[in-house]
Amino acid sequence: MAETTRDEDRTEKDNRKGGRNVILLEEADILEGINACSNSLYGRLFASKTFSIGTMGNALKAIWGNPEGFSVSDKGDNFFQFFFNKEVDVLRVERGSPWLFKDYVLHVKRWKEDQNCDEEIISNFSVWVQFWGLPESFKTLEVGRQLGEKLGTVLEVGKFHMRGRETRIVKTKINIDAARQVRDQLIVAGPNKKEVEVALRYERLGKFCTYCAKLGHEVKILP
Repeated sequence: MAETTRDEDRTEKDNRKGGRNVILLEEADILEGINACSNSLYGRLFASKTFSIGTMGNALKAIWGNPEGFSVSDKGDNFFQFFFNKEVDVLRVERGSPWLFKDYVLHVKRWKEDQNCDEEIISNFSVWVQFWGLPESFKTLEVGRQLGEKLGTVLEVGKFHMRGRETRIVKTKINIDAARQVRDQLIVAGPNKKEVEVALRYERLGKFCTYCAKLGHEVKILP
């Protein structure tokens, strides 16, 4: 008993060094909170404006199919935590990410106790990018892979038939860091060294500024 008291006194003295007074919590102290967060998602809205919890909650509840027990907590700076009653809803919404909310990208990840709202983790997500303007002879999976590597980590490459001027395009699924600049074009050159501008069209990426290459706003609102 005396040894336990000395250990507690030593811990308290250590915590008070430098004027700090840290309250140490045991796992049992936060177990109820951990259980409450176990069926939740952290999310980041890539937007230049903020929205009320009511507006966001009502819209997302409808978009996500009225999940049972759904609620939203605002963490500031367009970071949010979304709560659900059922794990099946958590898994379904996470698999569908990124989402679009009022044409802004909303990316969500499963809550983990040791991560909280980590900006680096929540800023990385996968997206399909289409390559428009490629000569027909350049429309190969290998070209798609090389172009995708200039944008992020390549996850998948495919050729698809589209309606419109170009009936066949190459597109690549990549993992990008949305906190960094997002390119809107690439320049390629074949064996003859002739350069070709390739336009990039991101699927489900929402508002995108071609001036500063950032998500969340458009050129017209730049100062």
